[in-house]
Amino acid sequence: MNNGVRKKHKKEPKGCALTYKYTNIHIISYFTKPFLPIIKIMKKLKVLYLILPIIIFQFACSKSDEKAPQFGEDFDREKMDLFFLTIEEKNLGMGSISISKNGQLDYQASYGKSDISNGISATAQTKYRIASITKTFTASIIMQLIEENKLALNTKLDNFFTEIPNSSSITIENLLRHRSGLFNYTNTPYSSEIVTQPATQEELIALFIENGTVFQPDEKTEYSNTNYVLLSFIIEDLDEKSYSNTLEDRIINPLALSNTYNGGLIDTTNEEALSYNRQSDDWILASETNLTLAQGAGSIVSNPNDLNTFYQALFDGKVVSESSLQEMKKMVDGVGIGLFPIPFNDKNAFGHSGQIDGFQSISMHFPDENVTISYTFNGVSMPSNDVLIGALSIYSNLEYTLP
Repeated sequence: MNNGVRKKHKKEPKGCALTYKYTNIHIISYFTKPFLPIIKIMKKLKVLYLILPIIIFQFACSKSDEKAPQFGEDFDREKMDLFFLTIEEKNLGMGSISISKNGQLDYQASYGKSDISNGISATAQTKYRIASITKTFTASIIMQLIEENKLALNTKLDNFFTEIPNSSSITIENLLRHRSGLFNYTNTPYSSEIVTQPATQEELIALFIENGTVFQPDEKTEYSNTNYVLLSFIIEDLDEKSYSNTLEDRIINPLALSNTYNGGLIDTTNEEALSYNRQSDDWILASETNLTLAQGAGSIVSNPNDLNTFYQALFDGKVVSESSLQEMKKMVDGVGIGLFPIPFNDKNAFGHSGQIDGFQSISMHFPDENVTISYTFNGVSMPSNDVLIGALSIYSNLEYTLP
């Protein structure tokens, strides 16, 4: 994110969805430069890494001028099924979506293949790399540690990493809200050979030191994965265990998230999806980033059902306290703590999105309607925002023309 979240909004007739456009909430990384001191310069190849995609909700009108019905109120389930069947038949995408209302599953669909070469179809149990949605998990754990008085929002980074530039001025809150000024390490180009190799904490810290800063702490907001990698290292320090184990103990086990864990190499025998990029009329297997590079910025594997369970629990006060949740929802330059505002029609959600290799994902919770929606793609041809607009429009009984 370069200049914070910008929103375009225009008034429309009653019963119509408003136009909201988010721009610059994204990060693209290309690995073509030496990543670690021990690695030689290799052949340059652009590889997409972690991205928080641009979110655009376009204008749509309800079927009458009356007030739009509530989310999921007698929505056209056959049309929703046909929507995703059309996406599959036209090779517009592959993935899964889940919609829950009042904590109960209301709609689920999976389409396309999780493993094309072996002819494995996606199911409700298929697991995907969720990339930057991981940040909501990481932020929640940090807020738990604050509640336990092991940390504070104003704790300085130099309590953990004195060698990081400006560490004596950067606070935990600066890291959480992307206001540290630390260079976003995934904006640096690296070769494909590098991103598929594991990285240690020491190697990543050395990289962060080398990259330096782009502005003074708390001067402005600029999205940086560096912040959340550091937060995951701080979690490991305070909990005296790996990020994976802390994730299990603090979130996965208490919420019984059976399809969620800190990821490693993709294991298709464990119902994990491979990711693909669309080229001409073919799906081409995408490169596989080693998740030790992502850490708490984007290393979790999950599926839409589990993501909905997590977000519902977060907003029900089962993950952090009410005061911590309010702090997470508080926006500074359009950015919360592990959350972003996502408006649709006259409704407002909080959530996060992500992208790594050929995977794209988003989770959002609408507190007023108590509706949670998550989707995970492992192949994208039709823009993911357009898919989300279609699903939300049908679920809201707004007029929508199938692709």
